[in-house]
Amino acid sequence: MRTFSHMKGLPVYEQKTGKIVGKISDICFTSHGKVQGFAVESKGWFARHRYLPFSAVQAVGTDGIIIKDAACLQPFSSFQTGYSLYSERGIAGKPVITADGKKLGLLEDVYFHGQLGIIGGYEITDGFFADLTEGKKRIAAAPFTAGEEAIIVNTTM
Repeated sequence: MRTFSHMKGLPVYEQKTGKIVGKISDICFTSHGKVQGFAVESKGWFARHRYLPFSAVQAVGTDGIIIKDAACLQPFSSFQTGYSLYSERGIAGKPVITADGKKLGLLEDVYFHGQLGIIGGYEITDGFFADLTEGKKRIAAAPFTAGEEAIIVNTTM
């Protein structure tokens, strides 16, 4: 298990040609921690974000992601449900509050099981200086509700 920030920027390889079809730019997941797919920034003059469903991923490695065929990449607009960290429906940087009203900090990253396709936990920050002195917090994955101003997690810390 590793944080998504370590995956961001990894190349996506097409297995049948060995070509790089883009780079991972975001992760898409449900409020219950199931990974739906990834945002992939395609190469070329007219670079655009595409959606890669997790079901099309053959392998997630430390140096890249393997897919069978580039045809599985879809327009990013086809990703309509769930959340992402940084894109249009991104939740990174929002305050995380427990269901009993305790503020934990700001959501910074997610811990991701590459082969299982699940979110294993969330990385929470209290700011640069607090992270230096106390370290970042990690909470286990739990169902959440993301609103305009905060994320409410159904767990206590």
